[in-house]
Amino acid sequence: MVEDNGGGAKRSREHQHLYDEDDIPGASKVALARLARTCKAFHAVALNALWSNLNGIAPLIQCLPAEVTRLYLRLVQLIGIERAPRKEEWDIIQRYASRVQRLRVLNPLCPVEQSVIFTLSRPPTSSPLFPNLRSLVWNDSRPQITCFLQTLCGPLLTSLVLDCSSRTVRWDAAASAILIDVPFICPAVKVISLPSSSCPPIPNMLLAWNHLEEVTCGEIDTVTFDHLAKQTYSRKLAFILSQSISQSLIDRTPFPQTFLRLRELEVHASELPSLIMFMQKLGIHPTSIRSRVDAGPTPCDMRAFFAFLAEHYVGVQPRNVSLQSLRRIQMPTAVQPPLVPPIGNQFNGPYYTGIHGSDLMPLAQFGSIDTLIIDVNCSIHFADDDIASLASAWPHLRIFIAKSDITQIGLLKMLQCCPKLQTICIAIDTDTLTEVPLDRLGEGVQNMNVRTIVFADSVIQPRAATVVAAFLSDVFPRLNEVTAWKSDQMLYVIRWEGVSQQIKGMIRIRQQERRWPRSE
Repeated sequence: MVEDNGGGAKRSREHQHLYDEDDIPGASKVALARLARTCKAFHAVALNALWSNLNGIAPLIQCLPAEVTRLYLRLVQLIGIERAPRKEEWDIIQRYASRVQRLRVLNPLCPVEQSVIFTLSRPPTSSPLFPNLRSLVWNDSRPQITCFLQTLCGPLLTSLVLDCSSRTVRWDAAASAILIDVPFICPAVKVISLPSSSCPPIPNMLLAWNHLEEVTCGEIDTVTFDHLAKQTYSRKLAFILSQSISQSLIDRTPFPQTFLRLRELEVHASELPSLIMFMQKLGIHPTSIRSRVDAGPTPCDMRAFFAFLAEHYVGVQPRNVSLQSLRRIQMPTAVQPPLVPPIGNQFNGPYYTGIHGSDLMPLAQFGSIDTLIIDVNCSIHFADDDIASLASAWPHLRIFIAKSDITQIGLLKMLQCCPKLQTICIAIDTDTLTEVPLDRLGEGVQNMNVRTIVFADSVIQPRAATVVAAFLSDVFPRLNEVTAWKSDQMLYVIRWEGVSQQIKGMIRIRQQERRWPRSE
């Protein structure tokens, strides 16, 4: 049996506070908790499974007798500590803390007072409070409790996420010194994530680690970048491409013996040509390319990017291509008709104000693509035939985000060619959907994976709402929600919310009808 220390009910409740968001299903947690309490042979194994992934430190305090803790009922339940734990109570804390391998410090659904943090920062022994901790997410922005970070860090830690960005607090010298010492306390770190805007400045932190495999950070200098380029096992790099790094690459000859194992690249650049030059100079071929740009990109830049990938990735199969703009431009409220492609050598005119399906055709050579995201400040015009051609080239596509108007015919062609599709964000032309026919609008095509669809800035008239709902409920039998118009066009937001409600009702009716033949 698990130690009672104040009542079986208390011990029963402790397991309910553990992992609301981990990989163990709820029913399995209950079964593990029962085994931990009743099965001596399974006691240690069950407790290890329950405590290995801890979301917030509140469960450690909730294991103590009631007279040690106190509760405050505010917007959420706030847990505090009434008095300092005695030796036998510290034994309880350490018994469970020793089983934790992955820890997220702050759980917003179950926060703790600072007094709890200060108490746990001063254990009565010199041994680490979490001796087996391998992964730590420090997501508390309060600099005054940074002393607890020093208690958590240890030689076995291999993954560290410092999510401590805050514009409302100032970090004193003591808190900054603790952060700077982290690499020396945790020399085995392989996965590191630093805030894009350092909570205090963390100079040269990355230079202290020599076995990094995944790095997520903000803007870095050329010395730090050169150090990261020499990491033998680096497989992921996410950072802000500074002007200093871009300039240093211009002055160098290509050096392809860097980032040899890089598979994921996430770059925030000022403009798209800087990213193209960066990848070209380094000679890298990550299979996942996620880029964000401040300005543009222009249609010309995007065509150059797609052409670069087609030429640069010969023999390499990318899986994720994502291109996003940070600054959003308010799109016109009226649906714009597709532009006519140029004839002959017409390189100017309205066609070159946006991109078309033909501009993405260089990517059609990559049948491995499973994610394509184009969310930019540039108009996108895909005809139904363009969608059919691209979709047929990407049979493994799971995520497609490109806010171009297509009709229900284009959507059906995509679903036929991409059976694994799970996430869709497009604009759909509803003008052709005016009447519910007797035949199935979806022509028998169905996708069981999609639960939510975003239809961007799609215009819909009241007469089309029921027809659109009938079409979507037939094609997506498990659809839960349809959203559109994140801007201020509340008229269309309300109409699409009505479509979403109709879909739920129609799906329910179809479920009933399928049951009737079995019950007769």
